Amino acid sequence: MKKILTAGLGLILASCATVPQREPIAPAPMVVSNPLTMAAEQQAAATFGSTVIRPGDYRILPAAAIPKTGPVNILVSLSNQKTYVFKAGQLVAISTSSHGVPDHPTDPGHFTILQKKPFHRSNKYSNAPMPFMQRLDKWGRAFHAGVVPGHPASHGCIRLPAGMAKALYGLTKIGDSVDIEA
Repeated sequence: MKKILTAGLGLILASCATVPQREPIAPAPMVVSNPLTMAAEQQAAATFGSTVIRPGDYRILPAAAIPKTGPVNILVSLSNQKTYVFKAGQLVAISTSSHGVPDHPTDPGHFTILQKKPFHRSNKYSNAPMPFMQRLDKWGRAFHAGVVPGHPASHGCIRLPAGMAKALYGLTKIGDSVDIEA
């Protein structure tokens, strides 16, 4: 009986070894209709070679390639869950991001960075940590590091991958411009 089980196990293992391995499936690029997002996607494709990035990923130019002076403008696209960072008119970073759920939406509009704190805790949501917080309005909406699952998942904030949140924090100053579009 033991020989039969061993032989059977050998056949099972051999058949498993011949199963072809599949390549990982890259996420499909989002279809966007907003002109600002479309232009940002075109610039991202030209700058980084592709705009397809997995949830939680980001691309940023090397520090030497980022302009030393000039305004920082940030574009947040709610439709494709991405954030685009421009300095002196040049796209310097693209990131996946996670925005508000229907019960706690991230409102579109024009904002400026009102406050920056390297570590902050939410006043509204169970003292939740908000690393590299950059406040956008008086109701608590902000950029901060957090989980970016590839779909809306926040209470209205714009969550960024930790490395991107830290890099963005280093690029911006109070008063920099943020446009959030549906």
